[in-house]
Order: sequence, then structure tokens, then C-alpha cells
Amino acid sequence: MTLFVWALALAPMDVPPAPPCAGDRMSAIVAEVKSADYRGDRAALARLEGILDEGDGGSFGEYREYWKGFALWRRALNGFNETPTPSDLAEDLEKAIVHFRRSLDLRPNWIEARIGIVGCGASLLFLAGNDEAKKQALRKEFVPMLQAVQKEGGENPRALWLIGGMQFGAPPPYGGDLAKATATLTHGLAAAWSESTARPSSSPWVPTWGGAENLMNLAYIWSHASAPNKSQALAYAQGAITAAPDWHYVKDILLPQIQKLPETGR
Repeated sequence: MTLFVWALALAPMDVPPAPPCAGDRMSAIVAEVKSADYRGDRAALARLEGILDEGDGGSFGEYREYWKGFALWRRALNGFNETPTPSDLAEDLEKAIVHFRRSLDLRPNWIEARIGIVGCGASLLFLAGNDEAKKQALRKEFVPMLQAVQKEGGENPRALWLIGGMQFGAPPPYGGDLAKATATLTHGLAAAWSESTARPSSSPWVPTWGGAENLMNLAYIWSHASAPNKSQALAYAQGAITAAPDWHYVKDILLPQIQKLPETGR
């Protein structure tokens, strides 16, 4: 199967309309959250987190808290791409962790909430900069959950996206391993494909993202490695855009960086 066909299969599919109900509203909000994330619309993500907060806390349980956390997590991640860097990134990440922990309270040991907590923790660790005391406290808080995600997420595309990114981007001895990172992310693509074929009719509020994100990380790695590979990076970036056509970061930031690489760069 070509990379294009693989990415196309991971792209959102149209579904027939259903009668109006609470599930339809939840589905619509989740779709808006994911769209705002890809478009880099931080204002919309803040608004949607508030809309999710207005709903009946008893309906959709862990999923409502999960998507509140997701909206703020992605609001922070999108903020890292802005110049100047917004001053509220840590606040968003800390609030996202609160939501993910509430989701975990409602569904103990749920790996999806754990992935969100670990992802936010990794960004907080980056924001800590040279504050070694703060970084040590963050590691103490989040490393045990990271280890649980690593142990349980071997076929979860979202876990593999997170782990693969750390294997490349974290400082040694935790990261900096190109071969390990690309293997993990390639496995993440296969896991996303398996997930999409195994449960194609999952409710829209069930987390199934990850295919496009693994493609994006592979594009980033092959364009930012010590020996970049332009053709590989382009193929993965185009696959990510096929899966998520409105992805601001890939279209407007990453792809132009890749296109500037020399043709012979490997």
C-alpha cells in the first residue's frame, strides 16, 4: 500500500446524519475541537473547552473531561508555533492535566487520559528550561505514568506518537535516537491503520486520532535530523496533509522548512 493511500484511509470519512440527540452535539463539539487544533485556532480551542464545561457533567463522563483536556493541551502545543510565544502555555497545560486526571478518576487506568497527562508533562518539562529543581519534580510526577504508557501502549497510535517523539526530541540519554524514533513512529502508522479498520464505526468522541500525527512526526524527524532526508520528509508531510488537509503547522510551517532543504541532503 502506498503512503498516499495509507494516509487517505486515515482521513476523516463522511458519515450519514443521525437524528438530533446529545450524542450528536458531543460529536459536533469533538469535531470542532479537532478542526480547531489542526487549524491552529487557539481562540476556538479555549472557547470549545468552555462549551464542553457547560454540558451535563454526568453525560459522556470520561470523554467530556478528556476533550476538555485535549483542547487545552493542543492550545498550548499550537502556542509553541507562535511568535512571540504566548505567556499562557504552562497555565493551559496545567489545566489540561486537571481535566485528564478527572477523566482518569472516572475511568481508572485509561491509557488515553494517561497519554494526555504525559504529553502535557513533557511540555511542562521543556518550559522549565534550566530550572533543575522544577524539572526534577516534574520527572518524579510524570515518569511513572510515562512508564505505564510505554508498557501498555504498544499498539496504541497515540501512545506511539508520543513515545516516538520523545525518543527523538528529548535530550540524551532519554532521546536523540533517530533509528528508535522512526521505528516507533512507523509502528504508530501501522497501529493507526489497524485501529481504523478494526473499529471503523466508533463513536466520534472515542479518541482515534494518531495516524496524521505519526506522519507529521516522521516528516519532522527526517527534516530536522543531523542528516536530513528531503524526499522522505516530503512524503510524510504530504501524507499528513492528506490525512488532515487543514493542518496549519504542516502546511504553513513544516512543509516550507522541508522544501528549503537541498535535494541531495540525506
